[in-house]
Amino acid sequence: MSKLLGIIGGMGTQATACLYQILHDLQSVAVEQEYINVLLYSKPTIPDRTAYITGQSTVSPLEPLIYAAKTLENAGVDCIIIPCATSHYFYEELTKAVNIPILNLLDETASYVKTLGFKKVCLLATDGTIRGRFFHNSFEKCGIEVETPSDSVQADLMDIIYDIKRGEAVSLEDLGSIVSKACGDGVDAVVLGCTELCVVGDRGRQMNRPPVLINILEVLAEASIAFCKTGRE
Repeated sequence: MSKLLGIIGGMGTQATACLYQILHDLQSVAVEQEYINVLLYSKPTIPDRTAYITGQSTVSPLEPLIYAAKTLENAGVDCIIIPCATSHYFYEELTKAVNIPILNLLDETASYVKTLGFKKVCLLATDGTIRGRFFHNSFEKCGIEVETPSDSVQADLMDIIYDIKRGEAVSLEDLGSIVSKACGDGVDAVVLGCTELCVVGDRGRQMNRPPVLINILEVLAEASIAFCKTGRE
């Protein structure tokens, strides 16, 4: 029997739904009983992570995140994942609050990029993630150089991210325009470092043109399946 995977979702809701679809698509089963067991706690009321990190809000997301993690732990999950990169600003506090592993989306992504042999990536992420540099830290530990968009392109990127959070339509062309403006010389791959962007990027999986798009929801899903089937942390 596979382990029970717990998901703290709702940040945002489309990203959470996309993750569940990817989890399904990545599993090859003979019968439905072979799919991994999942317990999803969607909690979109968790305060805005970027607003808190950048000082635009004094309302901390930490306590609601801890509450969600403990709720899943008490429900019997074996590990937790959080399909929200910016929430990993609170990763250390969250791991101390529960007695089960929380898979680190940032470290999993950096390790995956390293296995591909890439040396330089363009990181598309929220202001909070870039300001906090916690994604930078994961990549730099793996010897990977990180490039981020200019201020003007970053502002456009944030508009796209919040459009997706509101449920508005964002096209693959919109994302492609950001990618083309953000990438400098020598970039091996573009990391969709906000799970909202993965909702759009997932529609472009079949694009066979550079640069390579790294969908962090796919990375998280692969790591989750591996943990649930083998117990690997």
